[in-house]
Amino acid sequence: MAVLKSTSPGQLGKYVVPTIEIIKSGTVSTASKTYTLKKGTFNDDAIKKFAELGMKGSSFQKDALLIPLETTDSKKKYIDIGSLNKPNVRYNLGDMAEGVVGAAITARFIYKNKNVNAQLVYGVLSALAKSGPTNYPGKKGKQVEKTFKSANKNPKIMDDVRCFISLAEVNMLALLSPSNKELLKEYVDSAVKYANSNNVKKWSKLVYENNRYDKIEVLSDGLGGQRSTKVDVSVKITNDKGESLPVDILVSLKAGDVKQFGQVSGAEFEKQEELWERIFGYGSVIKSLKTQYEKLMFTDKEPDEAVYLVYQKVNQQLNQDLRGTKSDELMQKLSSAINYFATLNEEFVSLVQVGGGKAKVYRFDDIYEKLKDKEYRSNLKTGASGLPTIVISSGGEDLIQFRVKQEFKSDGSPYIRNYVEKLSLLGDLLAESL
Repeated sequence: MAVLKSTSPGQLGKYVVPTIEIIKSGTVSTASKTYTLKKGTFNDDAIKKFAELGMKGSSFQKDALLIPLETTDSKKKYIDIGSLNKPNVRYNLGDMAEGVVGAAITARFIYKNKNVNAQLVYGVLSALAKSGPTNYPGKKGKQVEKTFKSANKNPKIMDDVRCFISLAEVNMLALLSPSNKELLKEYVDSAVKYANSNNVKKWSKLVYENNRYDKIEVLSDGLGGQRSTKVDVSVKITNDKGESLPVDILVSLKAGDVKQFGQVSGAEFEKQEELWERIFGYGSVIKSLKTQYEKLMFTDKEPDEAVYLVYQKVNQQLNQDLRGTKSDELMQKLSSAINYFATLNEEFVSLVQVGGGKAKVYRFDDIYEKLKDKEYRSNLKTGASGLPTIVISSGGEDLIQFRVKQEFKSDGSPYIRNYVEKLSLLGDLLAESL
């Protein structure tokens, strides 16, 4: 069984609450042994510290996992929390965060001309809980909705604000449970920052001052359109004809410090062509590798060598082109690819990163302007697994990477995931901290 210290950066938050529950039970298990914990202030303080640091994101993850627990074992008096087996997590905090952001935006449109706070967001969630979730038509999952009244600047006019949320049943129940306020706190605090941001504020001010009735719909439809759109939360407002139309509040949500914003998956050589053609126009560059790739992948059963073959070729071509006259052209192609992976080329979509009480907004409409006029280099790295990663950097800062993850299907055949991941420089160029 995997232990907590193997958790990917930024993903510890979803394990915090169930881990604390296990610690409080007094009996914990590591990969090699089960321990009884001592009762007393030492472990009580450890729980409090873990609850605080574990929810703060990747920057605090290492410290959270190093927090010691006191055992009754004479040979091993202390064990760190990172050595504990990962608990089963029935709910997905990332999915629940979509509902939290929807509730926060709803609160903003209810109160329109004033900033919202965590208490008001919890109030929306509480009202939704009282309405009660119902079955989502045609899919396994639940939906919940409620329409709130909202005053205008003209006190005689009251708008309707409809909040709609759909999630898998376990996530919906966890979202609406009043006992999970602390579990949701880091996301509520982040969502409040987004709900009070300039773009949301612009629209809430407009419907407050426009001297007419409006119906505002805040839609967090986690079960609908999962493949056709990157949008997790959206807003519709009626126009002067009473028609409900989308506005430019279109949120693609990332919970925690998540690097990935795109992927192309599959072991077939065509997937490699698709990936590299979209990103750099390199479909023809790697075409000659098809026969060798398929032999390594499917005949020799050496998938790591197969993908390395392609990544090595791409890296060689990249370094050649980045040093030559094609550098600017490559940045234009890369900019278009980033926009596609992040938004599926939908207009006005913003990637909003929440977690740890913080919020960042990534916008993709002018990527090229931010990437151009820099010198770039490409570097091919190989991990212990033998799988390759291409990293593009500038001035000693890493911009973006393309990374391979290898899996196997039930029949033993390989399955390859090619991840597109933002690194620190791209984050600095595209992100606004709220």
